[in-house]
This record gives sequence, C-alpha cells and structure tokens, in this order.
Amino acid sequence: MSLTADDRLLIHEVIALHGHLCDASAYERFDEVFTPDLEVDVSDLGLRPVPAGDPSRSRLDAYIAVARNRGPGSTLAMLVTNIIVREDGDGARAWSKGLTVNQDGAVAGFTYEDQLVRTGQGWRIRRRKVSPRREPGRGLEPLVLPG
Repeated sequence: MSLTADDRLLIHEVIALHGHLCDASAYERFDEVFTPDLEVDVSDLGLRPVPAGDPSRSRLDAYIAVARNRGPGSTLAMLVTNIIVREDGDGARAWSKGLTVNQDGAVAGFTYEDQLVRTGQGWRIRRRKVSPRREPGRGLEPLVLPG
C-alpha cells in the first residue's frame, strides 16, 4: 500500500487529536483515535499494560476506564510534535515526540511509537508504545528518510 499525502495528513491529525481529547478529559471520544483492540505498551514508564479485563469489554473500553479513573491530574497540556509517518504493510507506523506541561510548570518528554490501520472510520492507532525521555542523546535510532 502506498500512503498518499492525504493519508499522512489524516494520520498526523489522529495523533494530534489524542492530546486535545486528553486535555478536555473527553476520553469517551478515544474511539476517534484508537481501535477497539488497542494495545498500549507503557512498560518503559514502569507501568503495567492496561488489562484486557472483562471479555465483554474491548481493550479500548478498559483504556478509557483507566483514563477516567486517573482523572485530569495536574497536566495542563499534552502536546505532540515531530511526527514521522512510514508505510507498514497494509497500515502505517508513526513516531512522534510528546510533551506534558504540569500546573507546577514541570515538563515531561516522551516518544510515541504507533502502529496505525485504516478503518471504515478513518485511520486509527492499534498499538502504541510510550517511552520516556530521561537522558540527552538516548532515544530511538535515527530514521532513514526515503530519498
């Protein structure tokens, strides 16, 4: 599959929408960003994965429940930037940088690595890995751009 410029723009928008929904505590709209079988790997943050839980609920429903239980916390803004999109079989992969700004002015940096699929509702994230940025010069290997 070849990604068009429209595909790339829509993928950028889906990734950005996540931050807007988090900032608004609009977790019930996460289906606009993620697939029902979503997998989130937060092990690099020292957290356990969201359990599949009740078989009558999707993993996305479990993820939404975790977000609601955590509440808005002290984060004023969740920002995403430096998005890179690559074809990946029938889907796409994307890497982006994230920042959170807390009420006390503290800033945290992280990296998202996403696997996306095209659904009947548009592009959605099926798998997300979240890695913290804790040391300068340590992160993902530089990506080779097509040329």
